[in-house]
Amino acid sequence: MTEPAVRTAACSCGQLRICTTGAPSVVSSCHCLECQRRTGSPFGAQAFFSRAAIVAIEGERSTYRRQADSGAWLAFHFCPKCGSTVF
Repeated sequence: MTEPAVRTAACSCGQLRICTTGAPSVVSSCHCLECQRRTGSPFGAQAFFSRAAIVAIEGERSTYRRQADSGAWLAFHFCPKCGSTVF
């Protein structure tokens, strides 16, 4: 039997990490002005995993919350040392 894939995302300095298992439930890209501002590129790409798929979160993080055009609230967790958005 094949083990589910374990994925690790980390900030630029390596201080903040998140590990997930299995496949993402959704993979998407967004070109709204907020995602362009957040990433510094024309698109923001993201993979979404269920909470049950999170294996570990390590390191210090800061959180930025904003309301999307749809009305949903979004939370971005980033490294307070290097500023990289990790999840």
